[in-house]
Amino acid sequence: MAINKKSAPLWTKIVIVFVAITFVASIALVGFAGFGSNTDPGSTTNGGDAITNEFQPQVERALTASQTDPTNALLLANVGHVYYEWAVAEYESGAVDASRPYWLSAVAYYDQALAINPADNVVIGNKSFALAYAGSPDAEAALKAFIATEDSTLAPQIANAQELLAQIQASSNASSATTSTTP
Repeated sequence: MAINKKSAPLWTKIVIVFVAITFVASIALVGFAGFGSNTDPGSTTNGGDAITNEFQPQVERALTASQTDPTNALLLANVGHVYYEWAVAEYESGAVDASRPYWLSAVAYYDQALAINPADNVVIGNKSFALAYAGSPDAEAALKAFIATEDSTLAPQIANAQELLAQIQASSNASSATTSTTP
């Protein structure tokens, strides 16, 4: 789909230029971040673990970008996305407890982004999953809110949210049944 450059509103042109510059800058930052670094993925350069060494610089870049315009929902959501990916990496490595602070950090930035743009269904969905994996009591309501968006472009994610919600509800029902039968 092409845009008629002559009749497009100024804000559309600005958004397109901003997205293009951000894309090029992120590729350049990733390239420069890897330049001259140790090529062993399991090595640690500052005494931390490999996951921290991978994600800490990404978080710092995202935070720096968000601080340039703290009212930009996309930049705030990007910080949340980086924390979310860090949490996923920790969680998948088996460090479930270590992942919780990163899930909750993602939620904090998603909340800030949603305060500016409450209709961002991707952020709503990621927030709901982050709350669920962090073990938050707010996860059930967040998953229901995401499912209620009925966003057809996010149908696979909504299906995953429905499955996760069913697991949470089953776990909640099982624990309350155990509690009610215990003297």
